[in-house]
Amino acid sequence: MKKGLRIFLFVTGILVVLLVLTVLFISPITKYLIEKHSVEYTGRKISMDQLSINIFNGKLRSKGLKINEAGSKSIFFACEELELNLAVYKLWTAQYDITSLRISQPYIQVIQKGNHFNYDDLLKRFVYNDAAAKKDTATAPVKYWVRDIRVEQAKMLYTNTKPLTRIELKKVNIKVPQIAWNDPLYRVHASFVLGSGGNGQADLLLNADTYDYVLTTKADQVNIRFMYPYLKDYLKIKSLDGLIGGDIRLKGNLNQPTAIAASGEISAGKFALVDNTNELLTAIEEATVKIDTLNTARNMFNFSEVSLKRPFVRVSMYNKGFNYERIMTTPLAVSGDTSSKTYSNIFLMMSSYIQDIVREYDVNNYKINRLRITGGQCIFTDFTHGDKFRYVLDSLNMSSDRLNSNNPFLVFAVKARLNTSGKMQGTLKVDPRHYKDIDIDASVKDLLITDFNPYSKYYVATPFLKGTITYVNRTTVMGGKLDSKNVLDVKQIRTGKKVKNATAMNLPVPLAVSLLKDVKGNIHLDIPVKGSLDDPKFRWGRVVWQVVKNLIVKAATAPFRLLANLFGGKEEDFKEIQFEYVQTDIQANQQTVLDRLAQVAAGKPDLKLELIQVTNLQDEREALAVYEGKKKYLGIGDAAFSRELKHRTDSVSNNDSLFVRYINARMGASGSLQSTEEKCVQLIGKDKLDPIVQSLMLRRNEAVINYLTQQKGVPVSNVVISNTKETNQLQKSAPPKYVINVAVKE
Repeated sequence: MKKGLRIFLFVTGILVVLLVLTVLFISPITKYLIEKHSVEYTGRKISMDQLSINIFNGKLRSKGLKINEAGSKSIFFACEELELNLAVYKLWTAQYDITSLRISQPYIQVIQKGNHFNYDDLLKRFVYNDAAAKKDTATAPVKYWVRDIRVEQAKMLYTNTKPLTRIELKKVNIKVPQIAWNDPLYRVHASFVLGSGGNGQADLLLNADTYDYVLTTKADQVNIRFMYPYLKDYLKIKSLDGLIGGDIRLKGNLNQPTAIAASGEISAGKFALVDNTNELLTAIEEATVKIDTLNTARNMFNFSEVSLKRPFVRVSMYNKGFNYERIMTTPLAVSGDTSSKTYSNIFLMMSSYIQDIVREYDVNNYKINRLRITGGQCIFTDFTHGDKFRYVLDSLNMSSDRLNSNNPFLVFAVKARLNTSGKMQGTLKVDPRHYKDIDIDASVKDLLITDFNPYSKYYVATPFLKGTITYVNRTTVMGGKLDSKNVLDVKQIRTGKKVKNATAMNLPVPLAVSLLKDVKGNIHLDIPVKGSLDDPKFRWGRVVWQVVKNLIVKAATAPFRLLANLFGGKEEDFKEIQFEYVQTDIQANQQTVLDRLAQVAAGKPDLKLELIQVTNLQDEREALAVYEGKKKYLGIGDAAFSRELKHRTDSVSNNDSLFVRYINARMGASGSLQSTEEKCVQLIGKDKLDPIVQSLMLRRNEAVINYLTQQKGVPVSNVVISNTKETNQLQKSAPPKYVINVAVKE
């Protein structure tokens, strides 16, 4: 009995010693074995400052845990403290119940190179191989529970080598109440602070059996600067800034990533895109999208509000393109480098995802209860026409209510200020089923024509000194057929002197402008345009310009038609003034034409009236000789010309026998082979008659100019009167007349 007791006590002592030794040395031994064989079993060096294992209460605690990168001394994962509590008593029934798991101040670094990550070796060793083994061996399910999972104050660093990107998440906190073998629902709450600014949180409910999920996310003042390297795959820019936030609820299934349901609100602000020349290209002060229901599978896209506050865009035209072309670069998919297309660029991933949605679902059922764009601004600069043209559209407001894909038309109301002076407003209607079918009703007021001088000088070599434009446009496009009515009114328009410009067309713009103006100095034009947009040769702007060009040409080539329409009378009434031979005074028929010319001068003070006297010098000489011969025949003598005297001389026929006998007697010969006119010229003498004819023409000029300036008050500077060159005098038999031209005063 004593011997058996001694054996029992010895064995018990040995067990107690072993148990004590186990309790005392299990932690350092385990730490030693893990650190010694970590590379062999994990492919990575693992170290820790302290490891504590309590086999009685199942508590494990590690401090200063570090896991290196594969084949490197750099840190892949580290944590200040890791604590795990295990229900030891359940191990006897093959149940693994971790009652709590806490990871304090962990750090993890994720490095991406193309479509490879720095944790690929771990996935291959522990995930893929384990999954393959499970497929080969059918075993009873392992009963496990992991409860109260907490990750506290974590730090995560993501680095991508192409494009070179560094994204840091700080103060990451994750809570998972439970992961269990018999509960497919995973509930995860996470929060973080982004290193570049802003914070967010998310709540995920995932069914591990069906892969259904519900995700609720919140973000506040998240700076999108971290997206700048990705955008460089598309654009050569200097900076990208902006803050985003929102509260979104997503519902879907991981096996059907494009079938999503969403609701909530997304906001953005202080967005700015700056190019490499340090020029701000586009910006938005604030943007808000409020989603009522977005369900891709059910084709429902309902938004309660979409708003943009103070959007800005800058467009600059150069001889070789415009400013957005200089920032364009070749995306990876186009350049041929597709090795990292799927994983390396968030914009490519988003674009591919959206394309998948559009390809898989018919996105044609949408509603927007309220659309607002306020305070928009666009700066347009054109350097392609010699002088710089800069135009600012600001105070842009666009609104629309109850946008619905089932409506016959989507209606947008637009208002804007044009270059600080003009006011634009209008309505745009778009057929939601045929976006090419539109209806435009717009007007522009108080637009300064001088703003467009760079174009007017380039195309027609004529600047404008003054003028205010009012423009009304009514355009419909239905089935590719354009019907546009354009009404243009220009008030108090004035043109400047022509400039030298090799690019300009030779159009008499100043003259046309003066002729087109009404008595108040305004121009009114109706410009209808019709055509087929399906015709590749049809261009709306080209047609309008051709109409304007034709108006200018017609105004210059047929000015009297415009004058007749404006001042009354017939077109012929403005073309010439008929006189009788040897007449030097103004009679009623001349007064009628001169009175109309005086109206023109008064109504168009920038026009110059050019009156050019033409006559058949030979006929006028003969008429003067006959007139003088009849005066002597009638015994009138040297009396001055008068209408009564002319009637008396005209009462005697040139072939009157007594008058012919009188002339023949004075000549001393019968002169049977000469006309009476020729005899009279010979009788008086050509040398004496020619100065008198010139004097008659001069007196006519004086009578005309005096009537216009003295009796009708036409400024002297508005009238130019002259005789045509002798070589240009009438070749046919016709009384003297004045040919009238109009020109612009210099």
